[in-house]
Amino acid sequence: MRDLVVTHADLLGEPEMPPLLLHLCAHVSGYEITAARWAQGQHDRHLSVVPFPSEELAAYARQGFAALKKEQARLLGQRQGT
Repeated sequence: MRDLVVTHADLLGEPEMPPLLLHLCAHVSGYEITAARWAQGQHDRHLSVVPFPSEELAAYARQGFAALKKEQARLLGQRQGT
């Protein structure tokens, strides 16, 4: 997910990186710390140091998809709801 956000940031509609997506990137980076600990034999921690923003991310994706479809319909000259 982080790689998608970083490599395709040019496709975002916002002029700056949304804080939610920065939070997602921090979550993934936190898991890299956890994985490095596991590689050293430290298996006492199983979570990222930053929680995964699941509900917020799902809402962001739904809202973004709806906005994209609305813009697509506008560009195609279609009326909303037809």
